[in-house]
Amino acid sequence: MFADKINLTMTETMFVAVAGIAVVLLELALLAVIIVLMSKIFRLFENKLASDSKDSVADSVSVTPVAPATPAPAAPVAYVPAGSIQLIDVDEPTAAVVMALVSDQSGIPLERLAFKSIKGITEFVDVDERTAATIMAIVSKESGIPLNRLNFKSIKKVEE
Repeated sequence: MFADKINLTMTETMFVAVAGIAVVLLELALLAVIIVLMSKIFRLFENKLASDSKDSVADSVSVTPVAPATPAPAAPVAYVPAGSIQLIDVDEPTAAVVMALVSDQSGIPLERLAFKSIKGITEFVDVDERTAATIMAIVSKESGIPLNRLNFKSIKKVEE
């Protein structure tokens, strides 16, 4: 009885099937575009929140200057066994502080870092250690090169 009322030909049936498939594919494409856009929006907000939190953390950190210690000159190392660190013009307490600072600033636990060598600057001409450290940090930040990739042989004050 119901079958008599529906008289669809084969072409009409195919048209309905193709139209249904097309609607489903369009909806899937629209969902994919929405997901990509939402992902980009969330990344923008995430980056903005991360930079805001870094700024607030940087504003809340205070540095208390200390008198620089005069490090004892380290003996040159001819042979370095596996797993040890080569110290060049740096004493062990200073090297320990450098390693702790690198771990703290990078957020990587100290046991996951591998230091091969730590080298001190051997020549300061009319520049104290604190000023030299500030100069090195500024050069690293402005150039975008990590401090461990830079090698300063000497820092000299130039008269104007």
